[in-house]
Amino acid sequence: MNRKIISIFCLIVILLAVLSSTVNASASAKVFSSSKSSSYNNCGTYAVAGLSTLGYSPCTSSMGAITRDSMLEWIRNTGNGYAMYVHTFGGTGYFNDYYGYSIDNTMISGNWDFVYIDSSNSASSTELANAFHTTGYSNRCFLGWNGSITTANSERFNYYFWLTYVGKSSIRNAAVSAATCVPGSGTSPIKLYGSTTYYGTAR
Repeated sequence: MNRKIISIFCLIVILLAVLSSTVNASASAKVFSSSKSSSYNNCGTYAVAGLSTLGYSPCTSSMGAITRDSMLEWIRNTGNGYAMYVHTFGGTGYFNDYYGYSIDNTMISGNWDFVYIDSSNSASSTELANAFHTTGYSNRCFLGWNGSITTANSERFNYYFWLTYVGKSSIRNAAVSAATCVPGSGTSPIKLYGSTTYYGTAR
């Protein structure tokens, strides 16, 4: 009888531990950065640091010859992945992997908190923002470019955005501040969809 009671007690303790770890699991993030861009390594490294500052744990990265399949695997994750940064080439409503294969709004699913697609024209329309379900909520947002962006200007923006301003103000204000650090008029057409007051902090 005592053994049975001890066994039941141990089982309860184990179940409570599992439930506790599940409840307290942190939101995670992933960074993808294509080596088709000369600035890929720096931008990816800045993003990992910034997302970690926002409390995403773990924040992992894939930098180099990123593939569409690897990005879609993350996009379709059913775990605690709620944030994503991608530095690559693309256009309105889509972004590419290293090999030029595209991901468009019809291939995206899930409910995301913070997504930043760092490719030209990624925010020229609401297609990607809506696909990631980052619009219409108080604690979600999508960041991208409303026009063309050079790799040099993207790198400069990301340096200040991720390493100086993120975590100290809303994502919108951090982006506006970082954009002023890029010299020239209209050289950093950053655009945000979703909450303008959201800090990007992990849930």
